[in-house]
Amino acid sequence: MLKFTRLVLSSILILITTFSGFSQTKKAAKDSSTVIIFNKPTSTKSEKKQGQSSENNIIKIAPLGLVSGTFPLLYERRITDFLSIQIGAGLTNRNYSRNAFQSENGIESIKYTNGVQNDLSEYVYEFSSRKATMGSMFTIQPRVYFASEGLEGSYLGLSFDNYKYNFEIPGIAGSSNNYTQTGPTKSEYEKVSDFMVHFGSQSLNDRISFEWSTAIGIRNVTGNKYAADFSGPGFSLREGTGEYKQTLLNFNIGLKVGYHF
Repeated sequence: MLKFTRLVLSSILILITTFSGFSQTKKAAKDSSTVIIFNKPTSTKSEKKQGQSSENNIIKIAPLGLVSGTFPLLYERRITDFLSIQIGAGLTNRNYSRNAFQSENGIESIKYTNGVQNDLSEYVYEFSSRKATMGSMFTIQPRVYFASEGLEGSYLGLSFDNYKYNFEIPGIAGSSNNYTQTGPTKSEYEKVSDFMVHFGSQSLNDRISFEWSTAIGIRNVTGNKYAADFSGPGFSLREGTGEYKQTLLNFNIGLKVGYHF
């Protein structure tokens, strides 16, 4: 009987020990499974970031373009993780910034046609009689991104920008003693070409992109304005054009908002 009791107790002890070991093994396996589940969100986050960086395109507008009379639609395309190219086209209208800081006195020389010498028409950058009409623009800008993160982060860009501004102005009418600028409408234009170096930064937030930049470069200007005076026999009216050219050091501040995909 004693031997049987000892055998039963020994068997119970073995079962308890075996069960305890099995429970610990199961618990360890459960804990290991928990670690795997815990790491899953990190993987999802990483995949999400990779998904964002794989977006290669941005369509943009330039809200500050109103100041310079430019209304472009811009498209930027990623070529590599550190290189992209941006192109754009659009319309132009009155350039308020150039009107504010530039005057006809700042133009080095104006070459008149048809014998006009003393131009009586309105100065180039005045808008008492002159009206701005729609023109056109084009821009291209390759960019290098320092952080090699696609279209995001700080960048250095080199751009060529071409603008044409169009104007209309009434011609001179009347006599040398009594004339007004109320004659038939005449066409004028100004062409601006910029070669600029840009430094800026672009951030991608959900589907919206924000960009700021500063730029410095060379601006070439050619223009053609209406000109007229009274001269010659009987002080008759002579009408022609005034052609002018400028080369300037140009500065620019840019702000753009876009949609990336």
